[in-house]
Amino acid sequence: MQHLKTFTPFFTICLLCVSFVFASGSDVDIEEFISKHKARIEKAAPDDWKTFADCANALISRRIAAEEVLQWIDQSIKVKETIYNRTIKGDFLVVKGKIKEAQAEYVRAIELARETNKKDEIPGIQWKILISMGIENYNNFHTGGQ
Repeated sequence: MQHLKTFTPFFTICLLCVSFVFASGSDVDIEEFISKHKARIEKAAPDDWKTFADCANALISRRIAAEEVLQWIDQSIKVKETIYNRTIKGDFLVVKGKIKEAQAEYVRAIELARETNKKDEIPGIQWKILISMGIENYNNFHTGGQ
């Protein structure tokens, strides 16, 4: 029982953070929002890794995780692998429910942060790993561990 008392606040905080990080607003017409970012992608140079990553991030922030978005992320990584696009790929995989794969992307982002001496980026990525663990535990609890 003692473990449940300590787990409940932790779990509640994780769910609130997930809601905050992955919240989607309804104030913008989704089709218009998607079209706007598709237009940006069409205008982007093939080696413009940042535009591909930014557009993918924008859609993922609205929990839009179409396979097309994955193609944008992969194009961004192909052009230039960064902490930013690896983290976005992790976010995409979380939305798709592929938690272990997402965690691997977050770990790769941490490795890149260490390699490029951007260690101030690491706590934010670690937070995403913690949130993904909470989601995974929540899903396991509700599916009976299947």
